[in-house]
Amino acid sequence: MYPKVSIGCAVAVLLLTGRSVLAQHPAPHDVDPVAYAARRFPQPVRVGDLINRTVVQPLESRPVLGRVTQVIRLSSGKQEIVMRHGGFLGFGGRYIAVPIEAMVLLGNELEVLDYTPQQLNAFPTYDGAGTAPLAADDVIRMGLARPSH
Repeated sequence: MYPKVSIGCAVAVLLLTGRSVLAQHPAPHDVDPVAYAARRFPQPVRVGDLINRTVVQPLESRPVLGRVTQVIRLSSGKQEIVMRHGGFLGFGGRYIAVPIEAMVLLGNELEVLDYTPQQLNAFPTYDGAGTAPLAADDVIRMGLARPSH
């Protein structure tokens, strides 16, 4: 068993450094992703304000993962963000759709919290089948984040 002092110190370090435990780990497999995302303080945001935003990895160096090209609704009703992923210096790459609950707003950027770059590489190429793009004036809810570094 761990001494209470060590646990208290760990909590204090997390609070003092501003690091969010949610921002460092993907949603547990036994937790509903929508319920998990609700803990990220979802805020209303206009779809048009997300287009062309940079999508980054939650690290201090802020590696760019891609750019938002559109927001879509699946036939199941779930919403996803389509981004151009991969390539080099803005050339090449392919489109993938990432669940909205796996991303958060951080200033003028979006961070992908629940997937690693390797996992994103394994996403299928987005082809638009069975989806409908949301209009620029539609309002959706996205979680907010503190800087994770």
